[in-house]
Amino acid sequence: MNSNTIMIKKLKNAINSRGEKILYNTTEFYSEQQNRTITIHTIKKQLEPEPGEKKGQKIELFSSTSTIQIVLFLRDYWYEMNGWEVPKDNQVWNEAKAEYKEKQANKSAKAKKEKTSGRSKKKKREQE
Repeated sequence: MNSNTIMIKKLKNAINSRGEKILYNTTEFYSEQQNRTITIHTIKKQLEPEPGEKKGQKIELFSSTSTIQIVLFLRDYWYEMNGWEVPKDNQVWNEAKAEYKEKQANKSAKAKKEKTSGRSKKKKREQE
């Protein structure tokens, strides 16, 4: 096990010891274009189950092919969780994090738009 993987597990355990439910997962796929196997690392948060549900919903917080970015994300999450100022020591990381947050915001806005347009289509069908 390399040092990044060990640090990911330590940070995940520290966050989970505070009551959060953070999950770390890896997925591999073969890239014909790069002629190699690529590993995607994902951090998810499991929410509390609704009444009547067995399992809570899992929300993806961050994913990357870089273990260093996963370590930096968990470090920042730990700092925010404790109310500490998040270090601004890595400009490249901060830009990547901002880009990812923007993509997630666009994705959720698109999902909300599709959800509301689906409701209006259903209402139109009911009125006909």
